Amino acid sequence: MSLKQAAVVCLAALPLLSGCWSKPAIIHVDLKLVDNDNRPIAGVPLRIVAGIADWGSEDWRGPDAGERIVTEPDGAARFTVDGVIDRRWEWVPIGFTPFSLPLPVHHMGIGFEAARVLPGPHGDVTHHWFYTADINCFNDGTCSSDDIDRIYEAGPDKRFTRLLVAGASSPDAVMKVDGMALTGAGFRLADFTLESTGGRNHPEWVLRLALKQLPKPVLR
Repeated sequence: MSLKQAAVVCLAALPLLSGCWSKPAIIHVDLKLVDNDNRPIAGVPLRIVAGIADWGSEDWRGPDAGERIVTEPDGAARFTVDGVIDRRWEWVPIGFTPFSLPLPVHHMGIGFEAARVLPGPHGDVTHHWFYTADINCFNDGTCSSDDIDRIYEAGPDKRFTRLLVAGASSPDAVMKVDGMALTGAGFRLADFTLESTGGRNHPEWVLRLALKQLPKPVLR
């Protein structure tokens, strides 16, 4: 069941479903960038924003938000950021029955700015876009995501406010770029885990994230 299909709600009025919260946290990011054959990609500059609880916040849209990194020879990058982790409830189907059970999840939004090279009628064109995704993790460590969701490009003020496509990882998602119809987000969340390592008063988390860069599209 995808995150969009699940109803994530906070019903604090009900004793059973109390305890929703958002808390500042220190997030240790262990990132790896690989190609479509799972080989590491070195020397790639990325800007990573981790620990977004509310996409309605404008903070992540700025060109200086988050952490700028360059992937190492093994495709990895490790850094620490301040972010927010929020606690939610997700309705999960019970087997093949028509019933659902609310289970608690820890949620965080992540985003990254990356270059996307596209073929054009007069040669390759490099675009710099911002990609967003949401990760939900249950108490047993199982995590789920709808993969790359929205893709933005920067406006005149260099803030990433222009939505190019929503549901970008869906095979039905199409965006218009330079007069061409483009399908596919260009990146995938190949793997992701979120683990708490700190106490209640000093929350720290480890986000392990593998991004897969897909091959350059072919002009047809």
